Amino acid sequence: MKLQIDGLDLAEAVSVVSRASGAKQINPVLEGIKLTAKGGMLTLSATDLDIYLKKTVRADIKKEGEVIVPGRLFADYVRKLDKSQISITAEGDTIVVKHGDNAFNFQGFVREEYPDIVTLDSDPYFSIKSEAFRDIIAKTTICASNDDSRPVLRGVLFEIDGAEITAVALDGFRLARVQKGISNHKDRTQIIVPSKSLLEISKLLADENGEINVCLENKFLQVSIGNTVFASRLIEGEFINYGQIIPKTTVSDIVVETSAFMHAVERAGLLVRSDRINLVTLKIVDKKIQINSTNEIGKINELVAASLTGKDMTISFNAKYLFDALRNIDNEFIKLSLTGEHSPATISASKDGDYLFLILPVRMS
Repeated sequence: MKLQIDGLDLAEAVSVVSRASGAKQINPVLEGIKLTAKGGMLTLSATDLDIYLKKTVRADIKKEGEVIVPGRLFADYVRKLDKSQISITAEGDTIVVKHGDNAFNFQGFVREEYPDIVTLDSDPYFSIKSEAFRDIIAKTTICASNDDSRPVLRGVLFEIDGAEITAVALDGFRLARVQKGISNHKDRTQIIVPSKSLLEISKLLADENGEINVCLENKFLQVSIGNTVFASRLIEGEFINYGQIIPKTTVSDIVVETSAFMHAVERAGLLVRSDRINLVTLKIVDKKIQINSTNEIGKINELVAASLTGKDMTISFNAKYLFDALRNIDNEFIKLSLTGEHSPATISASKDGDYLFLILPVRMS
């Protein structure tokens, strides 16, 4: 293999795919990045067997070929170059990277030991606007669990039904549900996507507009974004019947300005953010919400105007959970629905892609 490539293009491509070349793998070859030179293009690909990343960039290919480079070493070295023209030559598993009069010689991995990169059917299972997909990821992944004992809760449930997708995540203390429109949809189905994979997709979508295609096949999800392809292994198992968790009736419904409520919760949470429970108490009476936090240092009282339908209520929440929900809502107003001082509460915003956030209150002694 022999080629020349622009340093900026190479650095960007390496930065993207190196996210999948995990360090300290049981199989050391999984720490590598595969370079494939063919037809005027250099394709970089990496995997940790759970996620797969592939990015293609233009290059002046003198001789086609393929080599596996040590991922972390190669990435660190490329980042420190002056981004001028770079030449890469490989004979067998020996690689030489040259820039100007400087050269770096190193040994690659055995090509035959590297796993095949997943390539799915390019026919999309559904299409969705980039902005909508980013919104789904931001609103749901905050509620995904970190508990290894329940793998299904480490992911986000996607329910594809007609022209709508419903995404749900929960961790035993809170739940998020988002509904968005889709196009080019196929059959009705349910999948569970690891939350860490969705966060990687969100990074790739940061500057994207328009629709993206999502492909499903053989227990994998794949998205293509420009010259980058990302695939993730799905989580197997049965998700919790979340419909049984969401309250059907309420005793108090409060409409409040999102920004004012969020900032009040944020300020009240400053006092207790280092506490284990991180507790704030809401006292809802007539046309206002009083937000209190207290500890041995002092006490914070915040007052926010609101509209109440139903009975007065005093209820306590984890301040972080409450703030996480509010900061992910774009609507001017939200509805806080209560079912009792010790029962789940919901925050909803129907104009924000039908977003619903459920949070369990903290029992006061």
